[in-house]
Amino acid sequence: MYHWAHDRNVGAENNLAERTLRPLVIARKVSFRSQSDAGARTRQILMSVLLTLKERFNDFQTCFKGALDQLAEDAAPHPYQLLFQQDPSQPAHN
Repeated sequence: MYHWAHDRNVGAENNLAERTLRPLVIARKVSFRSQSDAGARTRQILMSVLLTLKERFNDFQTCFKGALDQLAEDAAPHPYQLLFQQDPSQPAHN
C-alpha cells in the first residue's frame, strides 16, 4: 500500500492531476468564473486541447498557432487533424 516507503522514486502523494489543474482553477477563481454555461464549456475544451498538446509535443504553442493559422486560411480541414496528427519526426515531450 505504501510503495513510496520502499521505493524513493514513487511519490508519497497521488495528486499529479490536482497539481496540473491548480493553475486553471486559480485562473477561473480570479476571473470570476465563466459568465455562461457556453463560456465554461469553451474553457473546458480549450484547456483540454492545450494541456494535451503540451503533453504530446515539445513546442505545443507553435503546434496550436500553426493549426489556427491554417484554419484562418482554409476552414476545410478538421481541427483535430491539424492539432493532433502532427509530423511524427517532431520529438514528443516525454
